[in-house]
Amino acid sequence: RIVMIVLRQIFPQFSCFGSARNEVIVVMIQKVSASLSIFGSTFIIYDIVKKIRNGKKTDPYQRIMVALSFFYFILSFFAFFLGSWMAPKESGWIWAVGNTASCTMQGFLLVLGIMGELTNQTA
Repeated sequence: RIVMIVLRQIFPQFSCFGSARNEVIVVMIQKVSASLSIFGSTFIIYDIVKKIRNGKKTDPYQRIMVALSFFYFILSFFAFFLGSWMAPKESGWIWAVGNTASCTMQGFLLVLGIMGELTNQTA
């Protein structure tokens, strides 16, 4: 109950989740799941790059996985992990500290990540 009172004082406006509590829950789940995705993508990239540096051959499947993991990393980090932070302050999102330029950059990287995934999946 005390947490809700503090949240209402800190964040008087919420976007579309009905309450500050719901918005905090959604943002935290988004950031935790993005962190797990970032960790997984980084591990896959590290593992295959280590094989290449050691002079071992890689098959096409491993090269496709590196490309997919790279674009998943971009998508997870810039769109989901930094998502609410890069939004403009005026947007009303919780923890929004960005500006129009950061939001535009995030949109570009979001499209880059999605298009990279789609093109690698169709290859």
